[in-house]
Amino acid sequence: MGEGYHTWVKNRPTLGILLLIFIATGSTPQTTPYTRTPFKHAVIIMMENHSFDNIFGVYPLDNNTVNNPIARAIEKPSNLLGLTVGLNLTPVQGYSTPDPVEGRQTYLRDWDQGKMDGFRANSGVQAMTYYTSKQLALEWDLAELFAIGDEYFSAYMGPTTPNRLMSLAGYTPVSGDYGPPPYIPFNQTIFAELDNYGVSWGYYVQGYDGTPYPLNYLYGAKSLNVGGVADFERELSNGTLPPVSWVMPVGGGESEFDQHPPYNVTAGELWLMGVVDHVMESRYWSNTVVFITYDEGGGYYDSIPPTTLDGSLLGFRVPFIVVSAYTKEGYVSHTLLNHCSLLAFIDYNWGLPPLNRCVGESNIPLDVFYFQQSRPPIVLNNSSVFPVPPQIPFDALPYSRSGSTSTNLGSMGVTPWVGRDKPVYPIAGEVLGLGAFLTLISTLIIVGRLRRGARGAGMIAWGSRSKAPRVSKSSVERVDHHMRLKHAGSQGDTRWWEMCVNPLGAVGG
Repeated sequence: MGEGYHTWVKNRPTLGILLLIFIATGSTPQTTPYTRTPFKHAVIIMMENHSFDNIFGVYPLDNNTVNNPIARAIEKPSNLLGLTVGLNLTPVQGYSTPDPVEGRQTYLRDWDQGKMDGFRANSGVQAMTYYTSKQLALEWDLAELFAIGDEYFSAYMGPTTPNRLMSLAGYTPVSGDYGPPPYIPFNQTIFAELDNYGVSWGYYVQGYDGTPYPLNYLYGAKSLNVGGVADFERELSNGTLPPVSWVMPVGGGESEFDQHPPYNVTAGELWLMGVVDHVMESRYWSNTVVFITYDEGGGYYDSIPPTTLDGSLLGFRVPFIVVSAYTKEGYVSHTLLNHCSLLAFIDYNWGLPPLNRCVGESNIPLDVFYFQQSRPPIVLNNSSVFPVPPQIPFDALPYSRSGSTSTNLGSMGVTPWVGRDKPVYPIAGEVLGLGAFLTLISTLIIVGRLRRGARGAGMIAWGSRSKAPRVSKSSVERVDHHMRLKHAGSQGDTRWWEMCVNPLGAVGG
């Protein structure tokens, strides 16, 4: 994200045809690579579109639990929403809301230079809602029994696609939810780094039906270890689970469990607990960590303005839960984290260099663990009760119940694995086929003639370098340029990229 780090290029390299061969993972047991912690396996689950305050804004004390002695003893996250005047409680009989307005430009207006006052104007009252233990008892139970982070931000001020790409590659070539190109070269992803160092991995999606989103943004992969959630559960049972697993409710043919509004949040929570319970009941519990987060805030209000990482604005705060045999009970981490922190943990745990600079400069979530003592599993069996009795009495815990760390691989002086990351643009004939390619060429010729005519009439031609509309130079747009436009290498290339993203000159969301 720093100066001279992300480089966007105009010229499209001539590459081979995109080849993605999808195979199910784990037919045979894998050798166990070295790890820096007791964890030989990591499982990452990323739900959809809820801010931290939308899920945990009144945790652990809502109208149902305010007089409960266990709830009153739970460590509270910092900067909680609270029962603030002007915010509307989601009705206890409701388990979803209409979908708030999403997109980079909308989120920048929500943020409003850190004032965080644009949500209601952009999305209406649904943006100002929050859930309670009535709807999300299981997630609140996980927060109580394990660890929660109250300073975990999505990695990019934008919607789902760029944030999910950030979580796999540490950068994004797109700002909104539109399809490729541009692509991310496979050799710039965490998958390629794991392959290079002999650490096996698997990517599992609900309703697996072929190319899972967002892996369709990856270019040049000869194989991807992908499958369905049933494959993940089978590998847990037969002892063939790879060291690193991504288990996603979105990306396949089914998405009703991802909690994306207006889907029922409790249905998604039950899906989530099904995955967690399978890990807890498996042979892998004692050496597996499960990270649970959300891709982005979805347009829901959050009270804490995002900060910057290496000069680039992070997205809004999202929930973060860590479940494992070594997770501190009832712990609240105040460590500044983002999606790249999960990549940083993978690199740290398996002794790898940081994938890239963003990963190297992201803090690693290590303060949530107490490695001196392991804990037995706690299978909640879809309980709808919050709170539950703690596994260890809170006053008997051998560690502080909150804290933070600033440990990152960059501070250790480790050189990133990918020195410069940039997207690729397959030549049009590869993507479109010959007939469509010839049609495209004809269309471009006609458009070129129209542009020349427009210039002759004194009109602005959107594709003209000399007349290209300019984005504003406010501080937020400078951040936007820093992330995706500035490093094109010249003023002309910058304008070319603006036109690719949005012909009106403002980078879209």
